[in-house]
Amino acid sequence: MAMVEARVGTPRAARYVEQLSSHFGHQPGGMKVLSSAPGELLIDLGEATWSIRALENELVLQVHADDPDHLRETSAHVGARIEQIGRRDGLQVRWRTGE
Repeated sequence: MAMVEARVGTPRAARYVEQLSSHFGHQPGGMKVLSSAPGELLIDLGEATWSIRALENELVLQVHADDPDHLRETSAHVGARIEQIGRRDGLQVRWRTGE
Protein backbone atom coordinates (compact mmCIF):
# COMPACT_ATOMS: atom_id res chain seq x y z
CA MET A 1 0.00 0.00 0.00
CA ALA A 2 1.39 3.41 -0.98
CA MET A 3 1.41 6.33 1.43
CA VAL A 4 2.00 10.07 1.46
CA GLU A 5 2.52 12.19 4.57
CA ALA A 6 2.32 15.88 5.35
CA ARG A 7 3.36 17.68 8.52
CA VAL A 8 1.53 20.98 8.83
CA GLY A 9 2.81 23.43 11.43
CA THR A 10 0.09 24.86 13.67
CA PRO A 11 -0.28 25.42 17.41
CA ARG A 12 -4.00 24.60 16.96
CA ALA A 13 -3.55 21.03 15.70
CA ALA A 14 -5.81 19.50 18.37
CA ARG A 15 -8.57 21.97 17.48
CA TYR A 16 -8.41 20.97 13.82
CA VAL A 17 -8.68 17.28 14.71
CA GLU A 18 -11.69 18.07 16.91
CA GLN A 19 -13.34 20.02 14.07
CA LEU A 20 -12.70 17.21 11.58
CA SER A 21 -13.98 14.61 14.04
CA SER A 22 -17.26 16.49 14.34
CA HIS A 23 -17.54 16.82 10.56
CA PHE A 24 -16.82 13.15 9.82
CA GLY A 25 -19.24 12.04 12.54
CA HIS A 26 -21.98 12.80 10.00
CA GLN A 27 -20.40 10.41 7.44
CA PRO A 28 -20.41 12.91 4.55
CA GLY A 29 -20.36 11.23 1.15
CA GLY A 30 -20.18 7.80 2.75
CA MET A 31 -16.86 8.55 4.45
CA LYS A 32 -16.69 7.20 7.96
CA VAL A 33 -14.52 7.29 11.04
CA LEU A 34 -12.78 3.95 11.54
CA SER A 35 -11.24 4.96 14.84
CA SER A 36 -10.81 8.03 16.97
CA ALA A 37 -9.02 9.02 20.14
CA PRO A 38 -8.16 12.43 21.56
CA GLY A 39 -6.07 14.13 18.89
CA GLU A 40 -6.34 11.27 16.37
CA LEU A 41 -8.67 10.12 13.61
CA LEU A 42 -8.64 7.36 11.01
CA ILE A 43 -11.07 7.96 8.14
CA ASP A 44 -12.27 5.50 5.50
CA LEU A 45 -12.44 7.38 2.21
CA GLY A 46 -13.54 4.37 0.17
CA GLU A 47 -10.50 3.82 -2.06
CA ALA A 48 -8.09 5.22 0.54
CA THR A 49 -7.66 5.85 4.25
CA TRP A 50 -6.67 9.12 5.89
CA SER A 51 -5.10 9.38 9.31
CA ILE A 52 -4.92 12.65 11.20
CA ARG A 53 -2.86 13.16 14.34
CA ALA A 54 -2.35 16.29 16.41
CA LEU A 55 1.06 16.87 17.93
CA GLU A 56 1.97 19.87 20.07
CA ASN A 57 2.72 22.20 17.15
CA GLU A 58 1.83 20.26 14.04
CA LEU A 59 -0.86 18.28 12.32
CA VAL A 60 0.36 14.98 10.84
CA LEU A 61 -1.65 13.77 7.84
CA GLN A 62 -1.23 10.44 6.08
CA VAL A 63 -3.13 9.04 3.13
CA HIS A 64 -2.84 5.34 2.21
CA ALA A 65 -4.13 3.73 -1.00
CA ASP A 66 -3.39 0.67 -3.12
CA ASP A 67 -3.82 2.48 -6.42
CA PRO A 68 -1.36 5.34 -7.19
CA ASP A 69 -4.08 7.28 -9.00
CA HIS A 70 -6.38 7.11 -5.97
CA LEU A 71 -3.50 8.14 -3.73
CA ARG A 72 -2.75 11.18 -5.89
CA GLU A 73 -6.40 12.22 -6.22
CA THR A 74 -7.26 11.64 -2.57
CA SER A 75 -4.20 13.41 -1.20
CA ALA A 76 -4.91 16.42 -3.45
CA HIS A 77 -8.49 16.56 -2.15
CA VAL A 78 -7.41 16.12 1.50
CA GLY A 79 -4.73 18.80 1.14
CA ALA A 80 -7.15 21.27 -0.41
CA ARG A 81 -9.69 20.61 2.36
CA ILE A 82 -7.15 21.17 5.14
CA GLU A 83 -5.92 24.37 3.49
CA GLN A 84 -9.52 25.55 3.14
CA ILE A 85 -10.44 24.99 6.80
CA GLY A 86 -7.08 26.40 7.91
CA ARG A 87 -7.03 29.40 5.62
CA ARG A 88 -7.14 31.88 8.52
CA ASP A 89 -4.01 30.29 9.94
CA GLY A 90 -2.37 30.03 6.50
CA LEU A 91 -2.05 26.23 6.63
CA GLN A 92 -0.16 24.70 3.71
CA VAL A 93 -0.09 20.98 2.98
CA ARG A 94 3.02 19.62 1.25
CA TRP A 95 2.91 15.88 0.69
CA ARG A 96 5.98 13.64 0.90
CA THR A 97 6.09 10.08 -0.35
CA GLY A 98 6.24 7.48 2.42
CA GLU A 99 7.04 3.80 2.56
